[in-house]
Amino acid sequence: MNDRLRQLRLMKKMTQEELAEKMNVSRQSVAKWENGESVPDMIKCSELAKIFGLEIQDVAGVFIPELEPSYYHPKNKYLFGVSRITNGKVIIPEEALRIFNLKEGDELIVLGDTEQGIALVPKKSYEEFFEKVGAFEALGGDEK
Repeated sequence: MNDRLRQLRLMKKMTQEELAEKMNVSRQSVAKWENGESVPDMIKCSELAKIFGLEIQDVAGVFIPELEPSYYHPKNKYLFGVSRITNGKVIIPEEALRIFNLKEGDELIVLGDTEQGIALVPKKSYEEFFEKVGAFEALGGDEK
């Protein structure tokens, strides 16, 4: 279970010593966390979350099995799984609908970049953005 902490640290290309220094603890403390011999307190979990760009419950889930999430994600970033195109329609996972407050009948703008991929943006968010940009330009802002 605590291999996840090691994986997070290695993804950041950090040694135990570097992580320990950032957290103002000993390398042995980090090693004990990674080996499951001890658990960091909530303040240290909060620091780990900031270092790894995660939510605190994701870090706490590394140490407390009952809190273990189904996946780990950077703050405000999500992996919802796989969607399939059927009869020209894409089904959006329920969790994505809930998190982004999308409901039946909401319109989405489809954006695409051949190098970065496809993005779906709620039409209302897209319109709000352009209303702000239009207001900015009307006040004499740069048009770039």
